[in-house]
Amino acid sequence: MIRTIFVPLRLTLGVGRISARTGFAAGRLTARTGYRATRRLGFGRILFFAAGAGVALLLAPTSGAELRERLRRAIEERRAGLNPSDAEVADRVRETLSQSPRTWHLPQPGIDVIDGTAILTGDAPHPTGKADIEEAVAAVPGVVGVDSRLVVAAIGTGGNAGNGTS
Repeated sequence: MIRTIFVPLRLTLGVGRISARTGFAAGRLTARTGYRATRRLGFGRILFFAAGAGVALLLAPTSGAELRERLRRAIEERRAGLNPSDAEVADRVRETLSQSPRTWHLPQPGIDVIDGTAILTGDAPHPTGKADIEEAVAAVPGVVGVDSRLVVAAIGTGGNAGNGTS
């Protein structure tokens, strides 16, 4: 039991002593020695960076111009595909809500999408459920905004609460 208390303390003090000795030794060095060490490290880093850039240029599979052209074409193709119709976005929203671990068990709202804005109608069982649905819808690609018209059900009025059935 004594070891469990004193071992961390002894280790801390030992590390502190080593740090103090190292700092004292470094302080005894002259300014000229520190300048030389820094200068050598700086040149070494620059040379290492230049060598890495040279190796990368030698191993590059295509030229920079070809790579830029490929990237530009890929971006244009992706942008062309990012303007789905409102019906496609509504389908994505429905699919996301039915598969999301935070919303699949909640009552699914009515979903209309107009110009990228998802309009949610219906009931939510509680404020947290409403917020989860809104967050999940906002994260769907193609949704620009969320117009939530969800109504939080009053306590005791939702589902089978209070009617004795289970």
